[in-house]
Amino acid sequence: MAVVSLKIGGRFYKFSCNDGQDAHMRELAEQLDKRAESLTKSIGFMPEGQLLAMICLLLAEEKHHLERATNAQVLEQTTDQIAQSIQNLALKVGVLAESLEQ
Repeated sequence: MAVVSLKIGGRFYKFSCNDGQDAHMRELAEQLDKRAESLTKSIGFMPEGQLLAMICLLLAEEKHHLERATNAQVLEQTTDQIAQSIQNLALKVGVLAESLEQ
């Protein structure tokens, strides 16, 4: 198990991670550190716990928007599939009706 030191919000934290995961952890921490820096620039100083909580809220909001967008996309795809199925059934009913008329 590896130990990696990550900078988030200008402070360093040590985390344990599986071997080979340290580069990925650094990438994630870099993204969080950039968010923390952006928040600090726009809002000003805030205590460490509040800063980390604010980052968590922003990430939760992004997750919420992504889930809504994904759900809308899935709903649209499902609606398209249902419409296609109805259209296919209508064609089959039409063909069947024609054969019954003859």
